[in-house]
Amino acid sequence: MRHTKVAAAFLVASMATIGLTACSNTTTSAAGGGAGKTTLTWGSVSAEKPAVNAIVKAFEKANPGITINTAFADSDNYQTTLRTQLSAGTAPDVFFVWPGNGNPMAMKVIQQAGMLADLSKQSFVSKIPTAFQPLTNVGGKTYIAPITFTGIGAIYNETAMKAAGLTAPTTWTGLMSFCADAKAKGKTAFALAAATPWNTQLIPYALTPTLVYGPNPDFAQQMTAGKATFANSNWTEALNKYSQMQKNGCFQPDDLGTVYADALTMVAKGDALASVQVNASAAMMQQGAPSGTTFRMETLPATDSASQTRMAGAAGASYGVNAGTKNKAAALKLIDFLASPVGTNLYATGDGSLPAIPNATFKMDPSLAVIAQEQEAGKTDPFMDQLWPNAEVQQTMFEGLQKLLAGNESVTAALKAMDASFAKGAN
Repeated sequence: MRHTKVAAAFLVASMATIGLTACSNTTTSAAGGGAGKTTLTWGSVSAEKPAVNAIVKAFEKANPGITINTAFADSDNYQTTLRTQLSAGTAPDVFFVWPGNGNPMAMKVIQQAGMLADLSKQSFVSKIPTAFQPLTNVGGKTYIAPITFTGIGAIYNETAMKAAGLTAPTTWTGLMSFCADAKAKGKTAFALAAATPWNTQLIPYALTPTLVYGPNPDFAQQMTAGKATFANSNWTEALNKYSQMQKNGCFQPDDLGTVYADALTMVAKGDALASVQVNASAAMMQQGAPSGTTFRMETLPATDSASQTRMAGAAGASYGVNAGTKNKAAALKLIDFLASPVGTNLYATGDGSLPAIPNATFKMDPSLAVIAQEQEAGKTDPFMDQLWPNAEVQQTMFEGLQKLLAGNESVTAALKAMDASFAKGAN
């Protein structure tokens, strides 16, 4: 049954890929909207669909001369497809870009290839928080607009938790007990989508702020300087605890056969009590849940000291303009709208996140209070890959984590492979 669902998910992703190709760089003068009407294409990842759709509706209403065609794909398919399309000159006018470095569609990677338009003259640039500037610009020029501040944590189905008589754990020992208690109630504690490569990283990303980056704020810089490694750090403890969660039954039995959409469905329906995800996933869970179901994000504990727990939090959804677009004026108008207070508030609300460029008019979803609390307390650390020197490190991590969960590779071997990829530097 799971293999059937995987095949279906692949078909959906493939259809999204076809949509990205078919809708690129089209200006309509007759069919599709009348003389002088521009059709703008916008590509993004599936998790952003609710927010993107909200923006499209508002933008088209404010700009009746522009129509937006959207296409979505799962992150892994998106990264591969967009790179191919950018090289072929068939990519969308505006597209999702990961801040910083670390994967094939990260800002520094595609900027280096000349695929992003310079946004430095846009008015929002001066309002980008200082902390995000290294992730959005190269050589003093800005290439992407950061739209949301995103956190990684455990998203709990509060309705299912209440029915089971359980509460979110605040310590590592408590987390182990929570897994056992959930199992005793006939529930999965944490749905894990290990068949979707990018989902395999989320638990290590949730654990390492507490175990690695909080205790040693200079760890990323030390790695760049060759003075630290993954294998000789508390990344080892993080992956050991990841394995411990699996061995202690924290995940569903078929975790390696479960894709992202199915993991969210498990939590939405209450078959699983939680899943460690980016906060945008909560909005997708809500769409598939019975009426009245509530969700809440919490930090994932990594030690037995609750006060030590930190969260991975950083610039999240960000967008760039295709350097080869034929609709640059319209594309820049969309980017400016996205980065405006109206646009960021609308997007963040649809995305279940916070604006990357703060403004006083945003009304935060109470279920996301933990992200704001951790940010205000200075207890967040950037997503690890945003500061890695190349995209290979993350791909190596995905492969190693899937092998680790399958029992085919040790923690030490997985981290040494990541070290070898890191040592290659920028490429």
